[in-house]
Amino acid sequence: MKLVKNIIYNASYQILALLLPLITTPYVARVLSPEGIGINAYTGSIVTYFTLAAALGVGLYGNREIAYVQRDREKRSRVFWELVFLKFASTAASSLVFLVLVIASNKWKFYFLIQGLNLLSVATDISWYYTGREDFKRIVVRNTIVRLTTVVLTFLLVKTAEDLWIYMALIAGSTVLGNLTVWPYLKTEVIWLPLRELNIWRHFLPTLGLFLPQITMQIYLSLNKSMLGLMDTVVSAGYFDQSDKIVRIMFTLVASIGGVFLPRLSALFSENKREDARSLLLKLIDLSNAISMLLIAGLVAVSGTFATYFFGNEYGPVASLMQVQSLMIILISYGNALGTQYLLASKRTKDYTISAVAGLVTNIILNIILIPRMSAMGAVISTVLTELVVSGYQAYSLRDVFSFRELTNGMWKYSLSAFVTMGVVHYLNSHMSVNLLHYTLQAVLGATIYICMVLLLKAPVITLVKDFKR
Repeated sequence: MKLVKNIIYNASYQILALLLPLITTPYVARVLSPEGIGINAYTGSIVTYFTLAAALGVGLYGNREIAYVQRDREKRSRVFWELVFLKFASTAASSLVFLVLVIASNKWKFYFLIQGLNLLSVATDISWYYTGREDFKRIVVRNTIVRLTTVVLTFLLVKTAEDLWIYMALIAGSTVLGNLTVWPYLKTEVIWLPLRELNIWRHFLPTLGLFLPQITMQIYLSLNKSMLGLMDTVVSAGYFDQSDKIVRIMFTLVASIGGVFLPRLSALFSENKREDARSLLLKLIDLSNAISMLLIAGLVAVSGTFATYFFGNEYGPVASLMQVQSLMIILISYGNALGTQYLLASKRTKDYTISAVAGLVTNIILNIILIPRMSAMGAVISTVLTELVVSGYQAYSLRDVFSFRELTNGMWKYSLSAFVTMGVVHYLNSHMSVNLLHYTLQAVLGATIYICMVLLLKAPVITLVKDFKR
């Protein structure tokens, strides 16, 4: 029951996270223009490398380690404070290097400094503790307040293209303040342990083991914008960023389910209940496949008109980018389940690292080949193929645990349902005027058709939903 409640909490928040950008993004895209969006995307992608170094893999590692000792207050307090001080040290080191490079730079220095606020958000983030404790309610409430406040302030303060710095400061600053709001709750969760009683560095190598694949994976996610800004233009980086933003908004619905499985899987592995963990992950994959195929169908069907309606007439090229990039949803869902959930929970970090490195190498090579020839579309194709390499290797590395048939169980039924749904919604989209009401009607009708097809074909997710109800 606790797992179901956590799924509901996290899914509710992710739905809110899905809806809020649908309110702010069209406004921001028009006010800041493709160039402003591109500068934000490019400078943000550079700062990402430093925030990853500052985080040092503590998020995933801390989540797992707290889950292992969540019932022992003294042990989890020790783990908590050791990881907090370790992250303070890594953030200080990363911030120093970042400031040196910014001072030495001669372009967009002011914007880089504002983006540097994200380093403070890394230092103050302890969401990994509450996730490890399976206390999703506290994090969801915090994040909801932060996001709603940011939306209101965006409309109040961002009025012209010159307000780009305000927009950047709002996004980064609100995250820092939001992180600070959950610290007071620690007084009932952990006991204070002075620094002299802690063994901080015992966690360094394990976090580094998770940091390497994590930073590798995040680098190739940011690398597309960085390489577009360097090899093409910041406008192309802006187009890619808008397409990427929509696809990742869609994926949050899938991620909201997977996010609550990691602490439970970690707990099962700590109790040596490997068969239970295996069964739980197969349920996650099936549910993710069902949702992912519906989202892909909807995005491909409406993207032709949606890009200019949502972002503005200057963003026409985003439509074709979204159609191709939508394939990432199913690929990332597999990578999330097999890599982030199973490989990390079972401490098979080596396989996870290899998949991330393979993804990074693939991404760099394909970007160098495709971006000069195809601009933003080249980056999109590179990203999709990269995700295919990552999830493909992860599936291969787990062939001793899951068969290909198990991992793709029911996929043809979801694919057929998605294909029929896509055809109907695309027809309606082509023959209806473009407005919010008609998009809503298309979404409702598309979801209804998809669900009916899934029921008609008796897809595995039906049994899964019945199991959760019990």
